[in-house]
Amino acid sequence: MRQSIDVNGHSRRLLSTTKILRLFSLILVGLSFVNIHLYDVRQIGGVMRWKSGDTYISSASHPAVVLWAAAAVALFVLLMVSRPSRATGGVPTLKRRVLAYLIDFWFSLLIVSSVGELVPLLLEAKRTGHFAWHFQRNYSVSSDGLAASVSLVFMALMVLYFAFPLTRGRQTVGYFILRLRVAPPFGDEGRFTLKAAIMRTYYAFVGLASVLTRNWDRDEQGRTWYDRKTNCTVILVEDD
Repeated sequence: MRQSIDVNGHSRRLLSTTKILRLFSLILVGLSFVNIHLYDVRQIGGVMRWKSGDTYISSASHPAVVLWAAAAVALFVLLMVSRPSRATGGVPTLKRRVLAYLIDFWFSLLIVSSVGELVPLLLEAKRTGHFAWHFQRNYSVSSDGLAASVSLVFMALMVLYFAFPLTRGRQTVGYFILRLRVAPPFGDEGRFTLKAAIMRTYYAFVGLASVLTRNWDRDEQGRTWYDRKTNCTVILVEDD
């Protein structure tokens, strides 16, 4: 009896922890919009444009958004090491899936843009002798090539935000909030190889980007064309 009470108590603690973490995730996503509005952030990220002989270079971040990104990365890491929820019955609605993806796209884009843009800002600070959270100019300098290369690296990290959780059988932040998980063809608890995870990420992006031009044609398991293409199923998980 004592062992049973301990086990049940442990289960209740796990239940509480998961719900608190889900609430924290939702609050953190909401805070991203609050920060931008509260501090009147007009630009996060960089622009490099060369056209008809004209040049425009712009880069910006904000300390409040960088601090938010640090908390966001910590949340992502925590989700990667937390115990995944078990699958439950039911087919997730299309709206639920789209909302989860939009949350993930915004979440990952804001992390990459705010943190990745620190590199161009630091390069500009080294060139000019003073640091600023925003700069723009109408001419190129030698460090622009390095800044562009770093931006590509951070864009690759955005892809890994979607792909890496699949290799661990875990959820992205958006999927965690909406209680969804992508299951591979060999079982609900399976993990993807990195190659399969990247291919899944690519086809999911194409599928959602073409929502207005393609026939989604979901089957009885709720699988879209790109689910079938990658032999995956998006499942609901328990609300632990």
